[in-house]
Amino acid sequence: MQFFIGKHHVSKSGSPLFLPDIGTFFNKDLGLAKKMVDILSEAGVQVIKGEVLHTADVCLKNSGDEIYLGRESGAQVNEDYRTLVERKVVSLESYKELFTYCTNLGMELILSVYDREGVDFAVSLGVVALKIASSNITHQLLIEYVSQTKLPVIIDTGHSTIEEIARAVNWARDSGADKLIVQHSPLPPPNSIESHNLKFMQTLGGVLGVPYGLSDHHQSEEMLYAAVAMGAVVVEKGICPDDMGDEQDGMIALPVSEVQVVLKKINNISLALGDGSRSLRRDREKYKSRMCLVAKHDLQSGNVIDETNVTFAFPLRGIGTEHWDIVSGKQLKKSIKQGEPITWDHV
Repeated sequence: MQFFIGKHHVSKSGSPLFLPDIGTFFNKDLGLAKKMVDILSEAGVQVIKGEVLHTADVCLKNSGDEIYLGRESGAQVNEDYRTLVERKVVSLESYKELFTYCTNLGMELILSVYDREGVDFAVSLGVVALKIASSNITHQLLIEYVSQTKLPVIIDTGHSTIEEIARAVNWARDSGADKLIVQHSPLPPPNSIESHNLKFMQTLGGVLGVPYGLSDHHQSEEMLYAAVAMGAVVVEKGICPDDMGDEQDGMIALPVSEVQVVLKKINNISLALGDGSRSLRRDREKYKSRMCLVAKHDLQSGNVIDETNVTFAFPLRGIGTEHWDIVSGKQLKKSIKQGEPITWDHV
């Protein structure tokens, strides 16, 4: 399956799309958000990933605690879930200001949405794709509504069963989505490295017949590189301010100042993978260290070439070693001094 997300061509043979997710890491501070966007723009980022969390009512009151690890302290933090959502919510008016700022810098938008109003708002901004968060993989009505936009849809699979993932993909397809990507989304720390199971990306792609990607929840960026090498068409990573403190998801986010280096490495890895074929010009420059046949000692006309009187050395100034079967046993028709290359004129 090949298609475009905005200007980006999604294909197994193409470069992966890097999605720096600014999410709600800026905590309603639009000035901070714009500074992050400026840094991302200067780093060469072409697509900004964000979300439309415009109402706290997506979370019930008295929902218990959200538990996460602090980035700086490494300590467990318990925070009332509703309170957490309330301090992250951004008005649609403020979102419009922020995302218009992104598009004015020439960057395209991909947004996670949580309700119909968020979908309509994102579409009005000209997003190039919409994302279903992993928590909404069972939200049939939302998936169907997003799919009816005909935009490319990214489905984050989170900690879901293959049956739940397949059902979500079928809902999307039945509602008109024909440009789908499924994202593997490993659990964050304190879960183990082994739990990442990156090969599950390839399983999803094979079983569902769609391109696959990674929503990275590792403490560093190394899983992004592994995913690129494994054929991911999208690699997503949370991006936070450099002084994030112990904020939620800060443990698994990439400081914004490091994005440029990471993006360059992702692109280098993608370029290095190539297409798996090789076509070399016949007149290309050969390795200087390829060897030729050399007289082991002074040889006379009539001597027979064999392993007792021939040695090998580079550069290739005589008969190449690949022609041994042709010249072995042949008589020399010219004398040759020790250490001189044996050429076709000698045979």
